[in-house]
Amino acid sequence: AVNPKGFNKNIHVLQDYPATSTDEGRAMLQIVHDVAPGAELYFRTGFLTAGDFATGINELTAAGCKVIVDDVTYITEPYLKDGVVAKAVDAAKLNGVSYFSSAGNFGKKSYEKDFRPVDAATAGFSGKKAHNFSNTGIDILQRVTFAPGNYTIVLQWVDDIYTSPIGQISGTKFDLDMFWTSNTNGTGLKGFNRDNTNGDPLEIMPFTINTTTDASFLILNNTSGGFPARIKYIIYRGDVQILEWPGGTSTVVGQANALGAIAVGAARFDKVPSYKPYNLTVPKIEDYSSIGGTKTEGVVRQKPDLVAPDGGNSTVKMGQDYSNAETGVELDGYSNFFGTSAAAPHAAAVAALIMQGRKKFLAQATTTPDAIKSFQLQYRGVFN
Repeated sequence: AVNPKGFNKNIHVLQDYPATSTDEGRAMLQIVHDVAPGAELYFRTGFLTAGDFATGINELTAAGCKVIVDDVTYITEPYLKDGVVAKAVDAAKLNGVSYFSSAGNFGKKSYEKDFRPVDAATAGFSGKKAHNFSNTGIDILQRVTFAPGNYTIVLQWVDDIYTSPIGQISGTKFDLDMFWTSNTNGTGLKGFNRDNTNGDPLEIMPFTINTTTDASFLILNNTSGGFPARIKYIIYRGDVQILEWPGGTSTVVGQANALGAIAVGAARFDKVPSYKPYNLTVPKIEDYSSIGGTKTEGVVRQKPDLVAPDGGNSTVKMGQDYSNAETGVELDGYSNFFGTSAAAPHAAAVAALIMQGRKKFLAQATTTPDAIKSFQLQYRGVFN
């Protein structure tokens, strides 16, 4: 169909994903076009590898893009250090790019603490140390409850990263393992652990739960003579209730947590102050919208930076068409796009409008990423 306003330029595709996918990138570009229809659109997949994702950021920057937005999460990218993608984001910002990244849809399902070693003999690991979850005594088991479903949990710790292309010649000095057990005495441990020494400081624990299960986590240090300074796990998939010793709730990591990124959380489109009949004074943040506060490179980073709406229409099948009799929203035949993946392009598109407005009305040829962020924070009601 011909755009009635004449915005009919083709999208510049630098590289597409070589297999069948959800076409989520197209849905994101539709949001950008809805908000800033005159923006010239580029696409470059970030789904191949983290290293290729970083290359894609560099390519978009070289192509002249002044606003870049992503919604990609690599669970193997470091939490507690800046990885290759985060560094590419910081480099893009230095080149004048306003970089937006979805905060993530992982809520506050995480744990982060300095590693506190205590004897692990009670769990059958004589001579080894486990992490002490307790804030007041000694407890190497953290009680949780699993709902039925599939799970993916990732543990990381501060150390060198073998696969990092930043010039390190060796990987982690420590070998940590993460287990879960349904036994209260620490026996019957289950895990998918490997020897991490000289590799990457991470363990991935995938499993399936068939019935509601009371369980415990145990984190073990297999390395004698030392231990990492800090550990963090994130529950990427699965419904876990952490029953004791919560520590840190942040799930904003990777490039969304980069200093150069503007991380975007999500507020449901019909739960904002201007939407009747709720009479809200502030937007209602989506429960799944990721919480910030990860301690990266030794400093707690306050994220997300902004909140933008999700739940808008898309011709891409991203979910069910939304209907709510209370709010009067009717079925309209379009799929609704929820999540921080939908919020981030809303904020990115507003950035394009800010650039256009400052150029047209203030004769400012360029607008720095810091100015964009400052303006959006000051006038956040425009897109909240």
